Amino acid sequence: MPSRSELSLYNKYPWAIPVVPDVPEPFFAQPKPWDFSEPVLKLIEEMFEEIEEFFKLKNLPVEVTIYEIRNVFGYLHVEALSSQREVYSFLEKYKKLSKDLN
Repeated sequence: MPSRSELSLYNKYPWAIPVVPDVPEPFFAQPKPWDFSEPVLKLIEEMFEEIEEFFKLKNLPVEVTIYEIRNVFGYLHVEALSSQREVYSFLEKYKKLSKDLN
């Protein structure tokens, strides 16, 4: 199986491409390129799949705005906004799962 990458996941899940906020100093709002191991990339892919499946089951378009995905103190941290509360549960679930991979 080919290895995963930030670009391959964005191609598979275009809704997950980070949005850069319109702020006076956009340099600090730019998402940093990913530097995740293959197990963490797999976890991110699973998270995206679960989020997408949730919206499919509700017969809704994917309503998630991602600002950044990064490692914070050994945990996967996703800065995101969604109108669906359940999305935040998914983000927290994968944050906890990521600890075992670092």
